Amino acid sequence: MERKHMGMNDILPPKLIHRILLRVPAEDLLRLRFISKLWHSLISHPDFAESHYNVISAASSHSHFFVLKDNTNAYCVQLDTLFHVPTQKEVSLPSIIMPRYDFRTIGSCRGFLLLNEKPNFVIWNPVTGSSKTISYSRINLPHNDAIRYGFGFDASRDDYLIVLSWLDNRYNQHRLVCFSLRTNSWINLDAALPKSMCRWPKQKLSGFFLHGAIHWLCYSRSDEDYIDDGILIFDLKERSFSEISIPKQLEGCHPINLIVLGGCLALYWNDVDNNKTKIWVMKEYKVPSSWILIYEIPYGMPVCTSNGSDIIALNFTPIYSKIRFGKYNVRGELLNHSPPPLSPYCYFSFSFCVYTESLLPLPGDIKDRDKKKKTGQECFEQHDDVAKD
Repeated sequence: MERKHMGMNDILPPKLIHRILLRVPAEDLLRLRFISKLWHSLISHPDFAESHYNVISAASSHSHFFVLKDNTNAYCVQLDTLFHVPTQKEVSLPSIIMPRYDFRTIGSCRGFLLLNEKPNFVIWNPVTGSSKTISYSRINLPHNDAIRYGFGFDASRDDYLIVLSWLDNRYNQHRLVCFSLRTNSWINLDAALPKSMCRWPKQKLSGFFLHGAIHWLCYSRSDEDYIDDGILIFDLKERSFSEISIPKQLEGCHPINLIVLGGCLALYWNDVDNNKTKIWVMKEYKVPSSWILIYEIPYGMPVCTSNGSDIIALNFTPIYSKIRFGKYNVRGELLNHSPPPLSPYCYFSFSFCVYTESLLPLPGDIKDRDKKKKTGQECFEQHDDVAKD
């Protein structure tokens, strides 16, 4: 008697398959959708992308490093396999981009990258390929580039926001605007800056998104030197500013840099004289007393944490040179060097960011997503307990 061939769907219950798929990298899920009708319905369900991102983003080992290679291509490096079986891929930038010399990455949020090419922003998901171009040509921005950029997600409104903040010298007043992807429009905001943070150096400043807010390292001017005042915070839900002080040990150090490590705000200072990079981490959000000097590594640029405590950093090399990563423990000891670097000509000193891959759709696709939800509901109802898990 001929035995019936049994597939995975016959062996494992849908609930367990769903749990397994939630832990699979986003790029692999695009291929796995075609394994079976069940898998396709699970992965394509509108709620799956959100659940998948929440699971993946909780594991810092799923971070990716995005760096521009040239005017049309970029590298995406999977950091958790970097020191074992290097996983790196070359991707083509969206065809809507015609990069010039000032093209750069601004930041990332929930799997989307924000790219800037005057006078446009481009929001792009490298996994799904979805993208959107946003013009800011009608906004009267200053020519001295003293602009703070931010990109984040307002969960209360289910909306992604691009935030621009600058000092309008003509009227000597602070200007704040944001672009809402849900409404597809620019919005003027009225939020007062803390008095101690009304001025900043003449350079482009990109913020970091964390805990529903955008964070910038803020400087004020004293004579000819810049002094670190603290961290400026813009809450996307409340549409208001606040500030956090920096460790007293870093006052007067220059330059210091802001970064997010392991879900915490962090500051790092390159002590050139001693060839060291000192990294301070705020263990409790918005609690200045929780700043702790955790890492002292060889001169470099921290990128992300690994295994909860180790840190991955870029070794400092001259501009236009090769990229190489190092992994260090909390004692500053080198655990591993990455294999041969990516490319001899990566513009990483200006155009790179760390992100987590996702299958999330652009907010402009909400209507299409809702249609899929209605048409796919009947197919999914038989696995409704799986979706709710």
